Amino acid sequence: MRRVFLHVKRLFKKFWFIIFFFSAISLVFGLGLVIILTVISLLFFNDPVDIDAILEKFTERELEIILSEEMDENVSDDEYLELIAKYQSLLCPKKIDYVTTWVSSEVTKDSYIYEYELKKEPNGFDVNMLEKNIMSSINKNSVQARRMVTSNRDMVFRYYNRSTNETFDITISCDELKG
Repeated sequence: MRRVFLHVKRLFKKFWFIIFFFSAISLVFGLGLVIILTVISLLFFNDPVDIDAILEKFTERELEIILSEEMDENVSDDEYLELIAKYQSLLCPKKIDYVTTWVSSEVTKDSYIYEYELKKEPNGFDVNMLEKNIMSSINKNSVQARRMVTSNRDMVFRYYNRSTNETFDITISCDELKG
């Protein structure tokens, strides 16, 4: 029920004028329009994220740490990366493209893992091309990347293919993050 409410809330935020216009013509027509748009939203779009509910799970200090673009020397690398993984995982699942969904993030002793799920094998799928795209999109000067380097962790992009039940990793080593 909460999922439906979030979709209706998103519809009213984006299309309030159109919904109001049709409701002024006929209340039944306006209500029908809301129902139809909600069903379409539920079927074809990602679930909206309730940011307020996510932010309630963190203290003000933790939010300052997460949102800061500068390294806080009072926060250990492990604590920072755990907070970021928790924050990112609460935002998941997040659709990346028509095939890929980001499902979670986690921190291990040796790596920071981004977990993705593939609906099916994309046409012309090339792991080397995917690795090049990932490398070009990484901001090596970000706080998160610098924290991974100082804690000597690799960045791992783990893909699970739902149709074949196969998992493969693309690993960006700590040395690659330094360079």
